[in-house]
Amino acid sequence: MFKSCLVVGAGNAGRPVARLLNHQGVDVTISDAKTFDEFTTRRQGRLKVLEDEGITLKLGEKQPKVDEYDAVYLAPTIPETAPIYQQIKDQQKIIITRKTISDIVNNILTMDKIGITGSFGKTTTTDMLTHIFKAAGYKVYQCSSMKWNLVSEAIVDDIIKGEYKGADIAIVELPHGTLGLLGELDLKIGVLTNLRPEHLCEFGGSMQKYVDRKACILPASQTLVANSQCGDLLTYKRDDTIYFNFEDQEELDLEKYKPVYIGLIDDDGNYHIQIDTHDEISDYEVDIDTVAYYTYENLTAAIAASMTYGLTIDDVKRGISNFTGVGGRMEYLGKFNGVDAYYDASYGDQSVRQALEAIKDENLIILYDNVDSTTIRDKKESGRTIGDYANIVIASGYVEVTNTLDMDSALELLGAIENDDVVKLAVCTVDEAAELAMKYAKPGDIIVHLGPDASNSYEQAKTRMLKGLNEGSKRYDNQ
Repeated sequence: MFKSCLVVGAGNAGRPVARLLNHQGVDVTISDAKTFDEFTTRRQGRLKVLEDEGITLKLGEKQPKVDEYDAVYLAPTIPETAPIYQQIKDQQKIIITRKTISDIVNNILTMDKIGITGSFGKTTTTDMLTHIFKAAGYKVYQCSSMKWNLVSEAIVDDIIKGEYKGADIAIVELPHGTLGLLGELDLKIGVLTNLRPEHLCEFGGSMQKYVDRKACILPASQTLVANSQCGDLLTYKRDDTIYFNFEDQEELDLEKYKPVYIGLIDDDGNYHIQIDTHDEISDYEVDIDTVAYYTYENLTAAIAASMTYGLTIDDVKRGISNFTGVGGRMEYLGKFNGVDAYYDASYGDQSVRQALEAIKDENLIILYDNVDSTTIRDKKESGRTIGDYANIVIASGYVEVTNTLDMDSALELLGAIENDDVVKLAVCTVDEAAELAMKYAKPGDIIVHLGPDASNSYEQAKTRMLKGLNEGSKRYDNQ
């Protein structure tokens, strides 16, 4: 291991790299062109943690020098034309890569690892798998965006705190940002929940670049378990993929899904797990009454991964019976003046539709927080989608994770709603939106929060929403 390292960029990639290397005994300096005051309050808190752990901060440094360091890590946002690349080449410095970081984590998390990626459903699938493995008697180390929105930071934080110790298996969510940093983990099983045109604004609008990032999980996995929806994208890359789907199996061309297909089959409300090896079909009836319908596809992914690993159908059944839902995924908050309220983190086209389909015929008041949380996202797509479901949309401009207000984002989202019958309102914060929703809501209506703050800042945004609902209930109780 090299003795000293310069991490260039104190952003979402640089911070976990710096902490992990420092934890390994490397003398780490982290450099950034921004001054400390230019970072958000939350990011300042993270930087103070680095400093308290012994990492040197060089902030406001426009042209970092590599002379005194053995190795250099460059954030992916730094262009290859930057002068520092020439310094590294001239001085023959070691470059820290995704493999370097992945290998360090592999050497720490030595137990079998299951990694879950995809466009949406990752967190729910991770939690369902954890319940199933715990029901089978395993001690599970689990990490998902429910801990921190940046899972790579959460994994490194858990490593430093020793959260993984004593675990028999690690089950980790791998969003595309985390795959960019830890895309070469040694996975016993990799799970690909689906591939939909989501988050494309982070990949220059290119579906192919997005798929390529998700495809990091293919070579990293001893066994790949993938939604049959991904078949046309992945078959030519891994012929040994085990496919799953929540569909009528008779509608699928099973010849495409060799060697094994695992399905959750709906037989007039009675559900069966079918495993088709093309030599024989095994069929197991399961009770999934405790699972919400919109998560059935995620459940199928969890069933496929656990049974591929070697767990029994009884383990699966016990795990399913223990699962009651994931916070921030159509989480029921209660009834307020006769109005049901839900809290959900969906914001892209497909994930929003998946969340709202089960309640689409109800009178819906949608509270939409600022979709631009940690990255810039497509407000027009979001607006068009929620316009298909909502009677009233109240958009807020405040971003919990960055502590900033951007009303232009809220107005752009509202402006993209094509349904002229939708009532559109813009406010600053989620609590204001929730309180205003109670003014317009009638008994029997449904209020749904949507937007990434339910994941990125789960507790803060939820507390705000509950505050607004309670205040609104009092204020408009006699309307």
